[in-house]
Amino acid sequence: MSTDAIDLGRGVTITYTRWGAHDKVGLLEEHKRPDGTPCEGGVLFDLPGVREAFPDRALWQVESWDPLTLSPSLLCRRCGHHGWIREGRWVPA
Repeated sequence: MSTDAIDLGRGVTITYTRWGAHDKVGLLEEHKRPDGTPCEGGVLFDLPGVREAFPDRALWQVESWDPLTLSPSLLCRRCGHHGWIREGRWVPA
């Protein structure tokens, strides 16, 4: 876990990603697979600049920065871990 990782509860942490001069263009989400091994995924936020630079990527809406709330839900394509980030907490699907 990175030193600037944010604990969302239920074994999920996030770390914001940067791009160029932009802070918080997305996040890396870390969780455990059902067998207990680490797994991670990432999303990009629907922000000016990000949308134009990555026109073919799925983008997440930031409904609130503090506490963080995103939509839609996050689904790990590797292990099936699924849930939402609501009011700064992980809510399992």
